[in-house]
Amino acid sequence: MKALSFDDISLVPRYNNIASRKFDGDKQHTNVEFGGLTLSAPIFSSNMDTVTGVEMARFMRHVGGLGFLHRFCSIEDNVDMYTKASSNERMFPNERPMNREAVVSLGVNEGLDRFHALYEVGARYFCIDIAHGHSRPVGTLIQQIKEFDEAAFVIAGNVCESMGAGYLADKGADAIKVGIGPGSVCSTRVKTGFGVPQFSAIKDCRRVNCFLIADGGIRTPGDAVKALYAGADAIMIGGMLSGTDETPGEIQDEPIWETASPAGTLRRKYKMFRGMASKEAQDDFMGEMREWKTAEGVEIKVTAKGPAGAVIADIMGGIRSGMTYCGANNLRDIRERADHVEITPNGAAEGRPHGKDRL
Repeated sequence: MKALSFDDISLVPRYNNIASRKFDGDKQHTNVEFGGLTLSAPIFSSNMDTVTGVEMARFMRHVGGLGFLHRFCSIEDNVDMYTKASSNERMFPNERPMNREAVVSLGVNEGLDRFHALYEVGARYFCIDIAHGHSRPVGTLIQQIKEFDEAAFVIAGNVCESMGAGYLADKGADAIKVGIGPGSVCSTRVKTGFGVPQFSAIKDCRRVNCFLIADGGIRTPGDAVKALYAGADAIMIGGMLSGTDETPGEIQDEPIWETASPAGTLRRKYKMFRGMASKEAQDDFMGEMREWKTAEGVEIKVTAKGPAGAVIADIMGGIRSGMTYCGANNLRDIRERADHVEITPNGAAEGRPHGKDRL
C-alpha cells in the first residue's frame, strides 16, 4: 500500500465563481467550530514545552486560534500556567473577551490527578497527549473524564489510521489528533519504523466522523491547505512557531563567524526547540530517560524569528489564497471542491522558487 506525504501531492485549481481571485470576506470565511468556540483561524499551537506556555496561549487566542498548554511540569505549575493563560488580564489592546480558553494536556500515568486539579480551576478542554493514542489507557482515561463530566471536551491522540481514530471516537473523544512521526523534531519513524505519511494518515482518519487535528508535518502554508483538503478540521503547528518571541525559553546567542575586522565577531540569536520524547525533555521532566526507552525526538537550536504574528499571518494568507484557487466559501469546501494529483520529486522541485541558477 502506498502512502503519501504533503510533498507527494499538489492540489488542482477549480472554478472560482467569486468576482476576483481576491479573498472575499463577505462571502468566504475561515471560521471553525470547536467545542462551542467559534475560532476565526483553524490553527492550534502544539503542546510542547518549547512552544506553548502562558504567552503563546494568550497570543493564539488573540489571533483567533487556540493554544494547547504543555503538561511537562508539576501539577501545581500546570494549574498556575492555566490560571494565568485564561485570566482576564489584557495582553493585547483588542483582545476578544468571549474566548479566554486554553487547552490543557494530560498524560495517562498520573490517573486523574492532573485532570481534577485543572478542572477545579476552570479548565474544560483537555488533550490526552500520548505518542500512541490507539491504546487501552487512553480509552480508559477518556471514559473516566466523560463519566465525571460528559460536557468536558476531550481531544485524544495521536493516531495515524482510521482504526485508531475510530477507537478514540467510540470511547467518547470529541476531537482526534492525527500524526505519528511527521513532526520536525520527532524521530519515531527512524527509531521504531512506525508511522504513516501525514497526507494519507489524515485522509484515512477522515473516514471517522470526528473533529480532526492535523498534528505535524506542516512546514509551509501550502501544507496547511493540503491538510485541510485531506480532511483535517484544524492544524497544529510546533516547528513553524518555534523560535518566536512568544514561545517559552530565553533568547540566547552564539558566535557564528570570528573575524579580526572592525565588525568583530558575528553572532546569531536562537531559542531551543525539542521534541517531547527527546532525551533532553525526558531528563528534565522525568529526571532521566528510562533505561528501557530510546529517545524518539531531538533538541535543536532555532534562529530567533521575532513575533509569532508573522507566522500566523503567512499561514492564514496561504489558506485564504488557497480557498480562492478552488472557489471555496469555507474550510470544508476545500475538501469538497479541490482535487489532487500525485507528483514526482521533479514536480515538487518545480513548485519551489527556482533561483537564478534555473533561469
